[in-house]
Amino acid sequence: MENRSHIPTHLRKIYSKLRQIISQKRFIKGSLYYLRNTCGKKNCKCTKGEKHESLYIQQVKKNKARKSIIPKSKWDEIRQMNNRYKEILKLLEQVSDYEWEHIKDKK
Repeated sequence: MENRSHIPTHLRKIYSKLRQIISQKRFIKGSLYYLRNTCGKKNCKCTKGEKHESLYIQQVKKNKARKSIIPKSKWDEIRQMNNRYKEILKLLEQVSDYEWEHIKDKK
């Protein structure tokens, strides 16, 4: 295992942020999208053009797409979880970029 003193400060901050997100907060992978549709009830507002809006999350796993509708009460929570996942990916990308730049420095 590498001695922490050899890890640059900015990289240690990235690792710290990653640990914090992963250990303390929930996250979810997937693409969020909205669908607007009609329900079929004759007197509903959607028959007059004001369609119902639903939020879905979709993920491709083993070349198969899976999707789930998200209850309106969880829209904000799921959006935040999805944003955390994207933040994790961004931080991992920064670590990887650093390592690529320093491949030849390793023994």
